[in-house]
Parts: sequence; structure tokens; C-alpha cells
Amino acid sequence: MDQRQRRILGQPLSIPTSQPKQKRTSMMSFFSKVSWKLRFQKREPLKNVFFILAERARDPSAKKRHMAMRNLGTMAYEAPDKVRKYKKIVLDLLVYGLYDPVNLEVIHESMKTLTIVLGKIQGKGLGSFFIDITLQTRTLLDDENDSLRYSAFVLFGQLAAFAGRKWKKFFTSQVKQTRDSLLIHLQDRNPQVAKACKTTFRACSPYLKLKEEYSFQSEEDQRNTKLYRQLSHYHPEILQFFYANKIL
Repeated sequence: MDQRQRRILGQPLSIPTSQPKQKRTSMMSFFSKVSWKLRFQKREPLKNVFFILAERARDPSAKKRHMAMRNLGTMAYEAPDKVRKYKKIVLDLLVYGLYDPVNLEVIHESMKTLTIVLGKIQGKGLGSFFIDITLQTRTLLDDENDSLRYSAFVLFGQLAAFAGRKWKKFFTSQVKQTRDSLLIHLQDRNPQVAKACKTTFRACSPYLKLKEEYSFQSEEDQRNTKLYRQLSHYHPEILQFFYANKIL
């Protein structure tokens, strides 16, 4: 990724704080939100709304792609019933943004909006989008940018709750591959990321309890056990949590 983009995103987390960043909301963003509210008030046909968003989501301009993701978030807040009705279209656009090849802001906005949308639809009817979202979110758990890591942990925790029977085996394998990241970021340099990681770790703990896959017989598992104990030296409550959930 372009270093300039990382510098843009590499600022305090856009999560409940009184940071100056929140005061820097662009006029474009403000008028965009107003514009979409007016569209809903005028009851403009949703097909037209989605057509416009689909065009913007694939526009060469990163700013337009970013605003398309943000507008989908506005829709989720303003018209959750409509988003549930057209969830396949919404999810397709958000996953497209999540895999944006060049712009971190588009990816970040997609994750934040996905968190909103998944909450509104309660993870129902995700279909194969569940795989697409999980695979990309997992790669962002170790990103150098605090905001991206935070949003990735929040979203990954949601996915743990919505895996269900259909995706249980798949998500278990993903948690296994993510285990080191979950443990390491319990001590993340950013306290908000560490807190989000802890919440996600608890959500993922049922997937770590499957004895057939997590018997800790391999060399890799033995190394992980040592890592657990090293972390527990600094956080005794973690070791207690492992034993209580039969992870060790």
C-alpha cells in the first residue's frame, strides 16, 4: 500500500473519543449524508439508488469509492428494512470495497459499514459472502494501522457469532490460523485494539475448544502453549480464562 495512504489512516482511532479528527469531517461527507437522506424522504426508487452506488463503488476515483461505502452505512442506519431486503446487493458492494486493491480508506469504510449491516441482518443469509469477508478480515488483524486492526477485530468477532453450523468447520480453521494474532494483540500497543481483541478472543473461544483439532500434540501447538503461558505471566486472568474454557 502507498505510504501516503497509510499516513492518512495512521491517526487516532475513529472510535468513541473526542479526537480533533472527528471535527475534520469533510463538507463532501456532510452533504453526501444529507443527499442520501433526501433521497429516502423523496422515496426515490431503490433500484436507482443502488445503481448509483454500484457505479460509485467501481469508480476510478478512490474518493467516490470511499463515499459509496459510507453511503451504504448511512442507508443501513436510515433504512435498515430496505437494506435487509436488498442485502445481497449491499453485501456485494461492500465486499467489493473490502477487497479494494489500492485504497486503505475504502477498505476501512467497508469494514465499518459491514459491521453495521451484519448487525442489522443478524448475520442471516450471508451465503458465500461469509467466506469472502472472513478471509479478508483475517488478513487485516495484523495491519500496522491501528484503525484497521480495531475494525478488523470487531468484524471478526461478529463473524464468530454468525458462523452457525454451515460455516463452523470453515471458521474453526480460520480461528486456528488466527490464534497467534489473537494472543499477541491481547497486548496490543493501542489499548482500544487490545480491548477489541479480548472481546473477539472470547467470541472465538468456542472454536478453540474442539479437542480433535486442538489437542496441542504438534510442535506448532507446543509453541502456542508456551506463548499462552508467557502472555499469562503478564495477564494472569488470561491463563484462568484458558483453563475455564478448556483451551489448555
